[in-house]
Amino acid sequence: MTISIQKINKAQAQEFYDHFRGTKTFLQNSQYGDFRKALGETIFYVGLFDKNKLIGIALIQKIKTKLKTFLHCPHGPLLLAISNEQLTAFLNKFLDFYKKLGKDEKCDFIRISPLLNPDKKQFFKQNKFRDAPVHLVNPEKTWILDITPDENQILAQMKKSTRYEVRQIEKKGLIVKQGNTNEDLDIFWELHTETVKRQGFTPFPRENTEIELDVFGDNCQIFSTKVDDTYFSSSVILFDNHAAYYHQGSSRYSKLPVAHATIWSAIKEAKKRGCREFNFWGVVADTEKSHPWYGLSRFKRGFGGREEEYLHCQDYPITWKYWLNFILEKYRKWKKGY
Repeated sequence: MTISIQKINKAQAQEFYDHFRGTKTFLQNSQYGDFRKALGETIFYVGLFDKNKLIGIALIQKIKTKLKTFLHCPHGPLLLAISNEQLTAFLNKFLDFYKKLGKDEKCDFIRISPLLNPDKKQFFKQNKFRDAPVHLVNPEKTWILDITPDENQILAQMKKSTRYEVRQIEKKGLIVKQGNTNEDLDIFWELHTETVKRQGFTPFPRENTEIELDVFGDNCQIFSTKVDDTYFSSSVILFDNHAAYYHQGSSRYSKLPVAHATIWSAIKEAKKRGCREFNFWGVVADTEKSHPWYGLSRFKRGFGGREEEYLHCQDYPITWKYWLNFILEKYRKWKKGY
């Protein structure tokens, strides 16, 4: 086995991503890279080779703020199925490359959120990485629904209460609008603003979602449910050839199953597109009843599916500025109640 790692172009990375059948998310999709680039970040595409065969890719972001400059590899690298011994060899080589890239780019630290089992923590510790102070930068516990069965089978595996609500959608005359126009974004943003006020979190700027709609195009759809002439639920869903991703959600109170209607329509659209999974994105454990995401997590779990847990985000400090950022992120985590 001859391992080499080098920068590749976006087209090479995307071709690998499209044909990759292992665990992956849109965070390694080149459309996500284009989105982050439009926000002012530098994007690197890296190829992992065994001799001349491309067996893995990594999308890496270079992020600058007033306080720090760092690299982040979100939900990567993606590697073809190989033995544990080969995986260790490739990861060692990748981390050496990644550390050097961080130093060459004059970063204060590098960060990685891999789709690896939590039992890999010791491996990263041996490579001088440490747990990042942030919480849920990218989902580390996620809920995934297999949507390859027919609709009746999907309904059958839902929790009884969720199945009841889904079957009420047509009976109650709920209407779901799907699209990616400015009108759809206006509907979402009005509900999003209400959700932010109600739950007290810091939202992304509207401009970010505008850029996302533009860059992802047809692969970014907004599903909005209305009762009579009023919209009560709206969600931004991203698609690739593998899955649909519950990216953003917003709502106002209703006794009717408006949120169920929004998500059920997105699931049906994902099936129509040939997706194999519906990724509900982040969840927290059933035992974390005081967590701000507890209610939303129960809602997601109601649709049936399985939980996947990944290694906590890992940091490799390079300069002293990392520790200033460490303190700040710890404080923000505490303030949010995580």
